[in-house]
Amino acid sequence: MIYEERYTNTTSRGTRDYLSLFRDKMAPKIRTAGGEPLLLLTGLIGDRGNAVLQISRFPNLESWQSTQKDLASGRESLVESEEVRLLISVASRPKSVIPKEDKRPCYSYRKLFINPTDLRQFVDDSEKGVWPLYEQADCRIFGLFTTLWATNPLELILMAGYNGPGHWMETRFLGERPTDIDPKLYDQGKQRLSSRGQLGVRGSWVRLWRPHDF
Repeated sequence: MIYEERYTNTTSRGTRDYLSLFRDKMAPKIRTAGGEPLLLLTGLIGDRGNAVLQISRFPNLESWQSTQKDLASGRESLVESEEVRLLISVASRPKSVIPKEDKRPCYSYRKLFINPTDLRQFVDDSEKGVWPLYEQADCRIFGLFTTLWATNPLELILMAGYNGPGHWMETRFLGERPTDIDPKLYDQGKQRLSSRGQLGVRGSWVRLWRPHDF
């Protein structure tokens, strides 16, 4: 599987029309090619409201390529600029089938960098400690990705769903353990979170996004 990350800055008044265009024309073309649109997001915190982020999944490179000519035309009046990257999953998320109960009204997009040799440790810390803690707090991990091409340091993209910006802040776990979190899970998650944090080799940043139906 490969994933397309499409970051689009729409014209100042074109965002609503662009979202409608995605629902009515772009998403059906992706599905016809064997792909699956997963997320359609607009900027909430850290990016402008006319920034649109789309994440779609394709079974192979050929399926992705077959959509590009169709997606390249018909949007000129709505788009100021656009960047497209291909990603691969490096962990157990995204799920092969994403259930409706995993959807959240707010998504985080975090970019960070590690040494390529530390990838297995980063995934291990995530899957065996950090993610179970976050999900008990009602967060839903969407996916952990890197770029299709090799880089050093290795770029990672971590996306997760939250109930809102306040919920995202609560799950930084900066104070005492929440009473509804299992103590053993909390301690293990915090230890793994500390271990994972030491793997970063450059600064990271995070932005929050608002999802839209399609």
